[in-house]
Amino acid sequence: MNSCFPPLAALTLKDKRRNSSYLETTGNQTSGKPNVIQDMEMFYIKQIAHNLKDYELEQKMEFEMKMREGTTRLLAACKHQTQSLQAAKSLLTSNERMTAYIAELHRKSREPPQIGWNGGKARVSLSDLRLPLMWRDTDHFKNKGDYRRFAVFCLAKIGTQLYDTSLMFPVDRSMTDVTFNDVLLFENVGPDFKVDLEVYAHVLRDDFSIASTPRKIKNTLHSSISRTVGKKLAATLRDELNSGKIGPNFELMASAKLTLEEVDDRVHTHDMKIESTPENRNNQLPLFGHFCCRLAAQPQCISSPVYSGCVRPRDESCSSWARLQAFELSIWSTAEEAKSQPPRNSFRVDKNTVIRALKTNNEIEISNESEKRTVSFIFSVENGEEKGNWLKYLVQHTKEHNKWKKAAENVMEVQLLETNRHSFVKPERQGSLYDETPLLESFDKNSRDKNRPSVMDMFSNKGQVSTSSLSSCSSTSSMSHNLRSNSSSSSSSTVSSSGTQKRLHWPFSRKT
Repeated sequence: MNSCFPPLAALTLKDKRRNSSYLETTGNQTSGKPNVIQDMEMFYIKQIAHNLKDYELEQKMEFEMKMREGTTRLLAACKHQTQSLQAAKSLLTSNERMTAYIAELHRKSREPPQIGWNGGKARVSLSDLRLPLMWRDTDHFKNKGDYRRFAVFCLAKIGTQLYDTSLMFPVDRSMTDVTFNDVLLFENVGPDFKVDLEVYAHVLRDDFSIASTPRKIKNTLHSSISRTVGKKLAATLRDELNSGKIGPNFELMASAKLTLEEVDDRVHTHDMKIESTPENRNNQLPLFGHFCCRLAAQPQCISSPVYSGCVRPRDESCSSWARLQAFELSIWSTAEEAKSQPPRNSFRVDKNTVIRALKTNNEIEISNESEKRTVSFIFSVENGEEKGNWLKYLVQHTKEHNKWKKAAENVMEVQLLETNRHSFVKPERQGSLYDETPLLESFDKNSRDKNRPSVMDMFSNKGQVSTSSLSSCSSTSSMSHNLRSNSSSSSSSTVSSSGTQKRLHWPFSRKT
């Protein structure tokens, strides 16, 4: 049985470039030969998961092993480019998941299990992902020069949760940015999470053939290549075919890390680290060094109740129903009213709230400072056990508000998981960053120079016209018109009800 995974030493998250070169050398040496050692290593890894009683992780690893074997066979049998790209993408994703699982096993075997409450969990979503591309003006506007085409997709990982976006191809010089419509959803994420975003790309080799070039260039190349160069080229191609590599090879182009500090309800621009590949510069995707996305987080205490029960306010004689949720303690008359009616009273429970246990009648006091005065709410419960539960969850709620910061202060909408798996059909683009850049005429009037003469001022003063004013206006208008008319981007614009076309504006704000 041929092993489908690299050796255990190569599955690590520390140095990907060293691992890739190691995999290439070992893969070429052991191509087509059974490797029992690798199978024993995978069996050993599964035994570690079984001994740690992490049966869920063990099942995930077994599933990825089967997926890896099936995808490898599918990749070897693929004859069409679309099938090969999708299979290679699935194979890379499966390998990355196995790497994350093995790293998690090593962490659990070395670190002691955490005891006690270590912070609430949340749902984190990554959406509206957009990668600007940096083409030369002759490439994009005149459709000349760079003829490369890419297949691009992204991987996002938090811990052992790893998701991939849809595969976008062909990405060529006519596109100013790569837009992914996927919504990647992560469950049960702690406040100290880190989103590892990686961009992978593959150059479509079919576009380097002579048949894809103009006839004049084809004739020139045909007459200029000598017989010696042709023999060397054929030997190089023969070595590549015999190297043991199956299917397209996606390379890591850029990476980025996002934390709780980048969480917001709107789309923002973030920095991206471009991986330098001087030995293979021709395969480098022309990224701009920045990307746009919306990273939202919603703690579970916002969408689901933390604790609820019967309480008796100090100034009331009857019992009421209280529920702790979304950093508020809400009060209803009965539990039935809580299902269909808004609360009659609500009290804020956040990081600034003071929780005190009173000594009399199992009472608890909640106090907040509002407009230089203290607002308090005192209620009692039935027994000491109920009092301990309320104190426990109230204190945890205040700590959770402090840990989640912006995600707790503003309720963010977390979208549902929507990943387009039929990615071989090129979706209609949602707009270009170039076309969404505002024109000079769309700026606020207050930001303009007040000394700038208007049209009426230029044609006043006995019919004399300011030549400098007219020349500046004509040059500005002609320049903006030429820039927009030369653009060959296939982006969409907003059309009003009257039929006139309106230019979209830059929707992203750079976080500081």
